[in-house]
Amino acid sequence: MTQRASHSAGDAFQRFLRQADKVVKDARFVADSMPNVEPFAVERALRRLKAVHDILTGTQDPWLKPGEVRSLVDFVISLGQELEAFQAAGPPPRNIGTSTLPSTGGRPRYDLDLQQAIHLHDMGIPWLSVADALGVSRGTLNSHLKDAGLSSARPQYTEISDDDLDEKVAEISMKHPFAGRTIVGGHLRSIDIHVSNERVRECLRRVDALGTVAR
Repeated sequence: MTQRASHSAGDAFQRFLRQADKVVKDARFVADSMPNVEPFAVERALRRLKAVHDILTGTQDPWLKPGEVRSLVDFVISLGQELEAFQAAGPPPRNIGTSTLPSTGGRPRYDLDLQQAIHLHDMGIPWLSVADALGVSRGTLNSHLKDAGLSSARPQYTEISDDDLDEKVAEISMKHPFAGRTIVGGHLRSIDIHVSNERVRECLRRVDALGTVAR
């Protein structure tokens, strides 16, 4: 590469870094505005971060040391994970799917949307947080689940090989490059694959080594 070409490439990369800095600042503003933020703003920020991420991981720019690139990539991944966590679940509003039945004396009776409760839990939200979102105690939620013949117990783990699990997680990671263990686990449960957190973590190490440090 000639000296002129080298300087031209360096100038182009410096322009990219300035633009990337703006993308990151905009994404940080969106993250700081959560939960009072429009979904499209989160989606837009994630798409722009993905573009920055892809360019950084493929750069061979001589002006940047490997450690500097690694630091920039880790920061982008960390910010992207924060936005993806909100996009995947978001802080559930209180008293969703809950109504109070006419009182017959004593404690109030609740009519809970149990399918909504199960959906929230399948997204990776703990039962205690689900109960809080429904505006009831964990004991009340458990009682309603039991009366409906439903269980809050952890489902049995799915029998699936590491190779098949890697394939499923790779598909999820392609669509959600900033997804960490919790979000990936939620996506797996949504397709009725239940595995331990440790298996998800090990699988992520195998199929997405780039994100391991940030996760």
